[in-house]
Amino acid sequence: MNDNTLARHLGLGVLVVYGIGDILGAGIYALVGKVAGSAGTDTTLAFVVSGVLALVTGLSYAELAARIPHSAGASAYTANAFRHPFVPFLVGMLVLTSGITSAATAALAFHGYLEVFVPLPGLLAAAVLIAALTALNYYGIKHSARTNNVLTAIELTGLLVVIVVGLRYALSTHEPAQMVRALEPDLDTAALLAGVTLAFYAFVGFEDLVNLAEEAKDPTRDIPRALLIAILVSTAIYLLVVAVVLWTMTPAQAAASERPLLEVLVRAGHAVPRPVFAVVAIVAISNTALANSIMASRLLYGMARQRLLPAALARLHGTRRTPWVTIVLTGVFSLLLVASGSVTVLAQTTGAILMLVFMFVHLSAIRTRRRQAPPGRFTAPRVVPYLGVTLCVLLLTQFPLAVYQRIAAIIGASLAAFVLLGARPPAGAAEAERE
Repeated sequence: MNDNTLARHLGLGVLVVYGIGDILGAGIYALVGKVAGSAGTDTTLAFVVSGVLALVTGLSYAELAARIPHSAGASAYTANAFRHPFVPFLVGMLVLTSGITSAATAALAFHGYLEVFVPLPGLLAAAVLIAALTALNYYGIKHSARTNNVLTAIELTGLLVVIVVGLRYALSTHEPAQMVRALEPDLDTAALLAGVTLAFYAFVGFEDLVNLAEEAKDPTRDIPRALLIAILVSTAIYLLVVAVVLWTMTPAQAAASERPLLEVLVRAGHAVPRPVFAVVAIVAISNTALANSIMASRLLYGMARQRLLPAALARLHGTRRTPWVTIVLTGVFSLLLVASGSVTVLAQTTGAILMLVFMFVHLSAIRTRRRQAPPGRFTAPRVVPYLGVTLCVLLLTQFPLAVYQRIAAIIGASLAAFVLLGARPPAGAAEAERE
């Protein structure tokens, strides 16, 4: 066993649960009401469109993950497809920022539910969560994955309770025709696209799976399978949750509620104690933050191995074989970002950053296909990356000005860092890493 490589502990089942847990997480608890406020009667369609975009993007990721099983993920894919080293450097910085921003979003949401038990200041509550998850990440991927499995089971149980209770209530109080009408979209394009820019945040997380390629037992087979299974399962759960919310209240009522999923249970006559639901929400939020912390630390490690970042970032702990330097940096960056915005702003920023990353991933899939895929590895339908680019470009035009300003600042900082660090991976680095 090579002490300079990450430990391969993750099989297909663990990867699927990790992916589902990362997708479900904080998004559905924090944003379903806000999506209803933006999309109105097009809320269900907004989640459908977001699910389709996630699936299309997941197919491109699955193909590239089978060809290039590297912990740097999207950065490694673009390094293989584009010759100029700034492209993979920028993509890596964008993915890193999205992971840290997502963790910060979860930390802000965590504070809201923690107040049910302990009235801590927001920054202190976020610091407690980030410190605990950083310590767990440092301890080892096997223990982090086991914790993720437990947290995913709890948060999934909470969503299934909401679905079952809400469905029983809807069936007992509504005619089938009423239930159908509640989900029918008005096809207001502006409202729909506004809803999608928020709803899409609830789906992000599937792409984090590719950053575990060097800790998976059989990455070229299991990573693509886990990606697609996680997206399909999570999409089905989301659509059921959105349906019961809209069967229980109007979009305006959902938008006005701080905790619409709890509101479903209350309106259905189930007086769930506030602390019980708060525990489930805290678990879901913590799981999202954990998965993003793991992803960001592995991405930094992978980029250091690609020579896009200083080699010191590729150091592993002598006994735990975890990238301890990047784990600590990820925790510090997450803390610094917590105070920078609201849940909605951070969620939209994360969505826009990832939309840009996904566009690069689709373009990388198109360029990489010039080489024939090795036999037995996953290949997506030929139209997928072209459809993905089109959807990404369309949705990238829909975000508020403040989001574009943040992205412009990230790109500018990335360019400055690229010049200062002199990041110049040797020709063929991506190919060498995946051998």
